[in-house]
Amino acid sequence: MDRRDFLRFLFASPLAAPLLSIPQVEEAGSALYLIAADPQDYLPTIVTEMEKRGLIQGTRFSLREPHPFAGELRAALARKGWEYASGATSTSLTLAYQPLRRSAPPSFALIRHGRVWDLRTRELGKLWREMNGRSSPSACLTVASFSEPAPLLSPGRSAAVFVDGKKRDTLSLKTSQVRRYRTLRGEVLIRVEGGKVEVLASSCRHKICQSSAPAFLTGERIVCAPNHFLLAIDGPRFVDTVTG
Repeated sequence: MDRRDFLRFLFASPLAAPLLSIPQVEEAGSALYLIAADPQDYLPTIVTEMEKRGLIQGTRFSLREPHPFAGELRAALARKGWEYASGATSTSLTLAYQPLRRSAPPSFALIRHGRVWDLRTRELGKLWREMNGRSSPSACLTVASFSEPAPLLSPGRSAAVFVDGKKRDTLSLKTSQVRRYRTLRGEVLIRVEGGKVEVLASSCRHKICQSSAPAFLTGERIVCAPNHFLLAIDGPRFVDTVTG
């Protein structure tokens, strides 16, 4: 994926200068999004560089759910001084896995306090070029949440629609509907059905938003950065009762 294309793409941009602004969506915290078929080769380097930049602190990590490269990630992070913790132990890094519906070019980005930042400067710029030189497109999306372990999530009640940084709409997940949104850069077509929301079509180049799985859990998001378009699921965050 071309460098500028990805800057317009998914989530984040760093301390120096936000290249995109999906400004101040109401959410704190940081999450790194990494598309790579071999995340264990890249995540430790990215995390180490984020530590150097003062973006994260701590040395304990956990897995929120099964990951196809769980063993490799645990070993690679351990070599960088990170300690794996299971169960309810407090950690500063939580890893999650989400398969994309279609393979996408390898890359990574950070969303921090609701704003999109690009990390690909200095050493991480070299890493990004290495990824694109040796790694093939992948459907493996690794999400690394920082500062606090992710809470148990419950199904959301509605989807908030943000266009060009402003809240445009709130859609009930109980009502099936198809909606089209025009932005300054194109348009996005979404569908709400069966308590989930997904992007059906977008004018963006790589269609990564269309590759994202339908969102339905509180806190989940689908972003189309080229169109400055964001879907965010609202609802109760903590699960009080688990039945199984």
